[in-house]
Amino acid sequence: MAILLGFWLLAAATALSLAQPLQAQAAERLAGVPGSVTLAQSGTAEGTDLPPPELPAAGAAPSGPEVARLKEAFQQMNVQNPVVARVNGQEIRWAEVVATADDLPAQYREQIESVFPALLDRLVDLRLLADAARAEGLDNDPAVAKRVAAFEDRVLSSSLLERHLTERVTTAALRERYDVLVAARRGDREIRTRHILLDSEAAAAAVIARLDQGEVFISLASELSAGPSAARGGDLGYFLPSRMAPAFADAAVALEPGEYTRVPVETEFGWHVILLVDRRADNTPSFLDMQDQLREEATKTAVDRLLLSLRHQAALEMFPEDAGAGRLEGAQ
Repeated sequence: MAILLGFWLLAAATALSLAQPLQAQAAERLAGVPGSVTLAQSGTAEGTDLPPPELPAAGAAPSGPEVARLKEAFQQMNVQNPVVARVNGQEIRWAEVVATADDLPAQYREQIESVFPALLDRLVDLRLLADAARAEGLDNDPAVAKRVAAFEDRVLSSSLLERHLTERVTTAALRERYDVLVAARRGDREIRTRHILLDSEAAAAAVIARLDQGEVFISLASELSAGPSAARGGDLGYFLPSRMAPAFADAAVALEPGEYTRVPVETEFGWHVILLVDRRADNTPSFLDMQDQLREEATKTAVDRLLLSLRHQAALEMFPEDAGAGRLEGAQ
């Protein structure tokens, strides 16, 4: 069956005026592709499909001009979509064969020009087996019809999800998701502060006045702070703002390194004067570095939301009633 591709190669070579040496070398490469897969090889268990085609044995790498000509030939075939085989009068076109590689591992898709004959063999064998099954009346068998219906459900659901995700998991949507993540992470970058804890707003205001006059923050913290950090000049070390009292964190994040709060800050512990010492460098990964993770997360969110919406719209009964409960929690 692999010889059928000779028709295609000859047509491509004629259309593009390929040289005879190239045709011979291409034919030699394609001749190494394994032949058709037989029913005995595929097995007979329920749900068993024909195995994927085997990759041809590695040979001498084609030269640059050969690769360019072969790619040009494939581009022409993609445009023309010629008939590459007929099975009991039914045509098989180029695009049908190429499409069968979509669900194969990347190693097959990357060598489509090499595995095309095996893919064609495989599709021809599938058509032959299907025709034989119809001839034996299996298309009217209730058990077979049930399996066909189940397969139809899978194809339809997969097609719906593909369309749904194409509309929602776009580059723009991923960028928006990234921007939100970056804003959250940068807003909660580790900072290092010193503070002076006092028991009244007036006392804190007096400290701010002394700082405005040029006194040293560390000295004032050691002298006046009521907190345990007084012995360290008020140093609190590095921490995430989200782990501090909201009023304290908001005031500290609003500062630039070296700045102190110009008004007293009140928390449940008392009144603070805060000095921002340092802010950790931003180590947020780039959009390109996070794109795969963002797409995975966006895909899961989109699928969960769709399923949750469909469940709400459906007349759904499950036994027991709590079966599956919680699986889609948080998808809103």
